Amino acid sequence: MGDWHEPQGPFDIPDIPNYVPRRLKPWIFVCFVLIVQFSGGLYLAAATDMVGTTALMQEDILMAGYASLVGMSINFCVMFRLKFRFSNRVSLLACGAVLIAANAICSLTASVPVLVGACFVAGWFRMWATFACNSTIQTWITPKRDMAVFFCYVYIIVDSVIQLSGISAIYLAFHSQWECMQWIMTALLALMMLAVLILLRPVKGPVRIPMLGIDWIGAALWSVFMMSFVFICV
Repeated sequence: MGDWHEPQGPFDIPDIPNYVPRRLKPWIFVCFVLIVQFSGGLYLAAATDMVGTTALMQEDILMAGYASLVGMSINFCVMFRLKFRFSNRVSLLACGAVLIAANAICSLTASVPVLVGACFVAGWFRMWATFACNSTIQTWITPKRDMAVFFCYVYIIVDSVIQLSGISAIYLAFHSQWECMQWIMTALLALMMLAVLILLRPVKGPVRIPMLGIDWIGAALWSVFMMSFVFICV
């Protein structure tokens, strides 16, 4: 997957200095994707334990879990703008900090509005970090930019994390406390941010697109509509 050659040479990531082996560079971003995907803020697999600890209803926790999906879907509208506006270093540091805060809030609060808002924001930044990493290694996965191959990789990562994060949350809740999953992911996110500070340079893309002309009001209205729809259904 990393042995293809073109006139400009083998695949390389300019964000990472040359003292890091070239074959190792894409795998660093794969590790970043896995850490970000595991950081959901709230894990529905441990909903029963949360109900007993926080005195919340099952529907409250489901509402917060679905709010994360709404945040991810809204980010789709601006993710290319974010990619061309910010470097991978800035994107991953910002997303890591927000996800750490979201994990801390979800493990400490018993307020439904705060929980829903934290999960919504976590979903937005989770999608941003995932796209920043996957778009960087896209030509390493498929040099011809074959979307059939690329989306196979994306679905394998996403579906695997959905299953493994649920299993991990259940076992940690059974043997210890449900908050352990948030604490572990907070530590991994902190390690990811440290690795970003050490390994990634603030390399900007060839095109710098400003964050102008974006329909933020429309995004807010769509968010309210989808959250209202989720509230009614749940």
